[in-house]
Amino acid sequence: MTAMKKSTRKSRLSDLVPELYIPGLHDLHEAVDNYIHRKPPSRAAIRREGFAGLSVAIGSIPVAMAGGILAGVNPIYGLYANITGPIVGGIFSSTQLMIINNTSAEALVAGQSLMGVPSGEREGALFLMVILAGIFAVLFGLLRLGRMTRFVSYSVITGFLSGIAVLLILSQLSTVTGYEPGGSNRIAQVIDLLRNTDKVSIASLATASAALLLAYLLTHTRLRIAASLLAIAIPSAVLAFARPGIVEIVSDLGRIPRGIPMPALPSLTNLSLDVFTGALSVALVIIVQGAGVSQSVPNPDGSRRSISHDFTAQGAANIVTGFFQGIPVGGSLSSTTLNVVSGAAGRLSSVFAGLWTAVILIAFPGLIAYVAMPALGGLLILIGFKSIKPSNVVSVWHAGWHSRTSAAITFGATLILPIQLAMGIGVVISGLLYVTRSSTDVGLVELVERPDGRIEERDPPRYLPANTVTVLNVYGHIFYAGARVLESLLPMPQAGHERPVVILRLRGRSRLGATMEDVLSHYSDELRKVNGRLYLTGLSETARRDVEGMGRLRLKSYRATSILGESTRKALTDAQAWLATKTDEPPSDKGKPTSKS
Repeated sequence: MTAMKKSTRKSRLSDLVPELYIPGLHDLHEAVDNYIHRKPPSRAAIRREGFAGLSVAIGSIPVAMAGGILAGVNPIYGLYANITGPIVGGIFSSTQLMIINNTSAEALVAGQSLMGVPSGEREGALFLMVILAGIFAVLFGLLRLGRMTRFVSYSVITGFLSGIAVLLILSQLSTVTGYEPGGSNRIAQVIDLLRNTDKVSIASLATASAALLLAYLLTHTRLRIAASLLAIAIPSAVLAFARPGIVEIVSDLGRIPRGIPMPALPSLTNLSLDVFTGALSVALVIIVQGAGVSQSVPNPDGSRRSISHDFTAQGAANIVTGFFQGIPVGGSLSSTTLNVVSGAAGRLSSVFAGLWTAVILIAFPGLIAYVAMPALGGLLILIGFKSIKPSNVVSVWHAGWHSRTSAAITFGATLILPIQLAMGIGVVISGLLYVTRSSTDVGLVELVERPDGRIEERDPPRYLPANTVTVLNVYGHIFYAGARVLESLLPMPQAGHERPVVILRLRGRSRLGATMEDVLSHYSDELRKVNGRLYLTGLSETARRDVEGMGRLRLKSYRATSILGESTRKALTDAQAWLATKTDEPPSDKGKPTSKS
């Protein structure tokens, strides 16, 4: 009886729902199992994780409030996001030290996506967008699409994130100057601002400058953990006591509710094309940033991290955040770095970060109302400048004109076009770059055995010699356009040069494809015109079946073995024997058993 109770108590969640076989759900089951069956932390660990969580909560408050401004809503919603995001993310994320809270990029994308939504409907539309973005991210995780992030080129990501950083800076010019410029995009608004410098508020500009200076100076002191918080608190306090009303404060944007919100389902009447496409854009930004954070922070216990698993965790965090009236959340590099520096050694610090934010919000809700808006704007401008990585830009520049062009196009699109469209352009450019590079990066070399037995690679001949075996090795992808590139590289037979033999080594190709079939068929026909032969070696099982199913091909093929070069040597022996027979009978695999060599 005791043994049965013990066994029941330790049964895992995945054993209770064995009918669910979706890979991503298995990861989610494992996350819940690991959290439920974890060892209770020691008091020392709780103190350590609690302090790290408090550091993250304090350091993230200014960014969270500024995120609300970027999203075009009350800054309090940024704080709500920093309650639910770290708690849910800390429980489910496979990257134990990653902090999932509000980041400026996600807030900016959300705000840009909702620019066409009337101000009275923006809050409801935003919360619905956050939930939809979370659903998208969860689906990406369940479908194991983490591997798809590798198809978004580094140059496109650099161009997009650099554009986001510049947009972040430009978006706060109206906040720090006290003048609301007109224009259809940020560039036009900057031009309008430069034409109306006489309308700039000196008080607002001075407040923003003071916040910037304090943030910079305090970063180099022992107060660096709270540098951002003090940078907005000190100017706000001075203005509140000395010159109240001289600059815009948070309470001017709307009432600051007391306590934390209760969960509520946003109205589906707020659903629109802008909300839907904006949610997809936010989800893409979340997973791209989260993948970068996940890859840069190993787990202290050495356990495996899963990008797809973290997609699901970030999606779940956004779904819960949307119900609790928060702006989008995702893996934050700055908060994660602060978490590590503060001594965190596990996921508990993330949970503490959310709880501490809730405590601060409950205990000091009135202070938030007096925060000066220009101070928040100045902080965001500093974040924007810090987000631009010159080393990444230099790397892209030196990578060649393909990378420079794709980064420049994505950067320009991000500044001028809606974020959703700019992201779409970036994804399309990444796809085109991948297809272009992979399909044209094809090489062909001739393999020649030297007297000492070593194999030398040489440039292939332009024309095939008569009564000679030419062994060729192919590098690169040979699908679609790659097959046509290979066709242009193959040495051609000449009239009067009889009986040339070509051995084409295709080791490592799982499939050949219809285009490659056409290339091989045409090439073998050209060889037969001068009584030549074509041999294929190093074929996998599937590629061998492709060859057998290609009725147009009349050639000999050899399956790859575990011994490197064995099938090619076998073909070379057969080809030399055929040349010695002086027969012109064309080769054919039709009806013959599969060669095991």
